[in-house]
Order: sequence, then C-alpha cells, then structure tokens
Amino acid sequence: MAAGVIPENAPAHYPIPAEQGRDVASGVKRTVNVISLWKELNCTRPLVDQLFADRLLAPIYYGRPGAKGRTQKAVDREEVAMLVGKLHARAVELDGETDDLVPISKAAEKAKVPAVAVIHMILGGFLDHVFRLSVQTGIGALRVDPVEVKLHAETCTLGLSPSETFGALKIPRDVGWCLVDRYPKEVSLAINWVECPLRDHWIPRFDPAMVADFKSRFIHPARIAEKYDLQIGEVIGRLKRSAVNRVLTKSEIGVDFYRVDSLNPDLFN
Repeated sequence: MAAGVIPENAPAHYPIPAEQGRDVASGVKRTVNVISLWKELNCTRPLVDQLFADRLLAPIYYGRPGAKGRTQKAVDREEVAMLVGKLHARAVELDGETDDLVPISKAAEKAKVPAVAVIHMILGGFLDHVFRLSVQTGIGALRVDPVEVKLHAETCTLGLSPSETFGALKIPRDVGWCLVDRYPKEVSLAINWVECPLRDHWIPRFDPAMVADFKSRFIHPARIAEKYDLQIGEVIGRLKRSAVNRVLTKSEIGVDFYRVDSLNPDLFN
C-alpha cells in the first residue's frame, strides 16, 4: 500500500504485476527501522530527523499525508548505503584523529548551524578538507575542518530550512513537502535551491518573505486553535457548522487549508 501497488482495501487475490511485486518485496527485505536508523548511520538521532526534513532520506510512509497515526516505519537500506557512500566518496581516508579536524556534530556546533548543513556542504563540494576515519563507519567516521565549515555557513543557510519553514506554518513535514510538490498552484510553497560547487547537489531553503505571505493568506485548524486559544476539535466543529469553503482539503494533502480572508473572526470569539 505504501508503494502504491495496491489500494487500501484490496481483496485478498488482488493481482499485482510480477516485476513490480518483486521490486516491492526486495525493498521490504532491505528495510531499516526508523527507530534504529541512527545506529545504521552512526550518527545522532537529531541528525536523522534533519536528514528526513531535508529529504536526504525518504522514509516509507503508511497512511495519507498528515493523517492521525501516520507513521514512518522504515527506510530502504540501499538508500541509506547510497547516502553514506556519497559522503565517503567525498572524503580522504584518515588513519587517526588530528587536532584540526572534528566530527560533523562538533563542526556544526562551532559554526552554529544544524548538523545537516554540514552534510550538505560535503555533498555539495563546499569543503576541501573532508576525511573519514578508517576504523569507523557511517557518518560518524567523517571529520571536517570547523574553520572551513564556519566559512561557508552563511551561504549554505540562507533563508529558512525546511524544518524552520514547516514549523513556522505549524504543519507536519510531509504536508510541507506536499505543498512544495504542488508549486506553482495557488496553495503551494516555492523553494529556493542553493546551488553547490559540484552542481550535482542542491540545498533546500525557503524565502522568509514567501513563508510570511503564505501564512498571511492561508490557515488551517491547528493555527486557528492556537490563535484563538481553542481546542482543535472545537475549531473543526465550528468550521463545519459554518460551511466555510476549504481551498485545499485534508484528503488531498493531509490538512484542511482555508483562505484567511474568508473566515469571519466572530466565528471563533
């Protein structure tokens, strides 16, 4: 179902094209549970979340975007291996630790950027000094020059990150990316890609003015509840009773969106 091969209520003998079925079955055998992905990558749990937020990894989802109980249970191990392989391919092997090189998390801390920004710097070719310890595996094996990371921090963090953008709009990240995928439709988000030196990688960023404009024009029940200090169930009930037209529905994207100028403030006072 997550792969879109069968419908949600498919009968027991629903036919599946054999080759497509084999591909899905192979993917299931390769899965890594999200909860243990930090061990597979040899990195911190917060970085795993950042990799998902920036779409450097794509979790296998169950349920429609934004649905209650929607979970991200696993990731294809092959996709994980590809990401680690790209990072290691950018690095020179190192036999032991040196004073002028630090792990990604430490470089991010010194440069005051999220760890995923350092990952983008490596993948995009911003950093000339990238090394990996021969005795370790995964992201934890990488070592970078914190001075060089700090030098490129501003370029690689222009505007807002996906996490900051979706957080400002109070929407789940999968709903946020659905809005990006809808662009240039009316209810959508435009993304600004930071071009990297190697030209085979781009960093996703958002214009704060664009995010503010979206927020001023469109709203959803969670933001209405926060604005008027109401329970979300009460907000949804009032919206249904007043028959306010939705500009984008929950079934389409996972959240009901309304035009701000179509809502009567008295409805929530």
